[in-house]
Amino acid sequence: MRATWFGPYPELPTGYAQQSREWIDRLATAGWELSISCMAGRESHMSDWRSPSGHVIPCYPGTPYEKTGQDLVTANYRHWESELIISLNCSWIFNPEIFRQMRTIMITPVDIEGMSRKDYDVIVNSGATPAAVCRWGEAQMRGRGLDPLYLPHGINTAVFRPPANRKKTRQAKGVDGKFVVGINAMNHERDRKNYDVAFDAFAQFHAKHPDSVLFLHTQAILPEGLELPVMAQELGIFGACHWSDQHQLMTGAVTQEALADWYGTLDVLLMLGNEGFGLPTVEAQACGTPVIAGDWCTGPELAGDTGWLVQGQKRINNWHGKFWRTPVTTSAVAALEDAYEHAGERRKRAREAALAWDADRIWAEHWEPVFKELAG
Repeated sequence: MRATWFGPYPELPTGYAQQSREWIDRLATAGWELSISCMAGRESHMSDWRSPSGHVIPCYPGTPYEKTGQDLVTANYRHWESELIISLNCSWIFNPEIFRQMRTIMITPVDIEGMSRKDYDVIVNSGATPAAVCRWGEAQMRGRGLDPLYLPHGINTAVFRPPANRKKTRQAKGVDGKFVVGINAMNHERDRKNYDVAFDAFAQFHAKHPDSVLFLHTQAILPEGLELPVMAQELGIFGACHWSDQHQLMTGAVTQEALADWYGTLDVLLMLGNEGFGLPTVEAQACGTPVIAGDWCTGPELAGDTGWLVQGQKRINNWHGKFWRTPVTTSAVAALEDAYEHAGERRKRAREAALAWDADRIWAEHWEPVFKELAG
């Protein structure tokens, strides 16, 4: 069966691209004849992508005239003589009229309680089949009367694994004997990731535990994001912050192996955003690092059995017409305090929990049966 994957070029350093990489490779191995219609990462010229298993996948480019690739996706679909298009992104960015012309599966992360009215409207008005990436998202979709497929995210647990020698790794980074808190979150927007509360909670914790440091795997300053160094300076924690190499981040040069090494250095990962899935949560756990997450969205599903859950307060998101959550700072500080005492006890359990999200297992249990049925 011929299909077009509509997503970012699989080598981009983003969660959507990483997931594209995992599932395109497995679909091709299962016999699907695939092309990629690129939302980002390829512009104005055709190219090929060689998957980890060696499949050569044609990549149709985007153009400089429409930043999400929607101006070419229908033509690409027809040129490839596709029978199905599989999109992976926030659905609210799409024009439903475009997808009404194609048989579409919209894999849609849901990061807002009740599901964004904009995601919902696009799915309904396009006639697409929705697919959820986690059970929480599936529940939000069903609460709106949708009947989604279940196509969860997964990770490569052979790459994301505990370091062979954690002490040596930490010594190499100059943090042996320190309590290392990490945040891995994009800085492309100002409020979804709740950086302000996370920084404030760490500042209060650091005042009591000066042996603590904050590792930040994010762009420090972006036009559409926050000036994180300024925030750190105002809270008095700038000297405790360790920033990932900014040039490597901006050029996409950070490998999965390097990211796994980064996770393995941490004592705990702090994830307090409103997440449609939250890949860093399972990546960190796969590396033996427990996670402090919110008690909303996917926090309980991904980290509830092995980490710590922070209380959240409802706040309206006017754009999406539903509720996000803001962490309660005192709850986040309390979680950091407990992690300071007990994080080491949870490393083995964190790894075991993450194995449930291994991409090979997710493929066999969820993706493969769906696509076997679609292929007839």
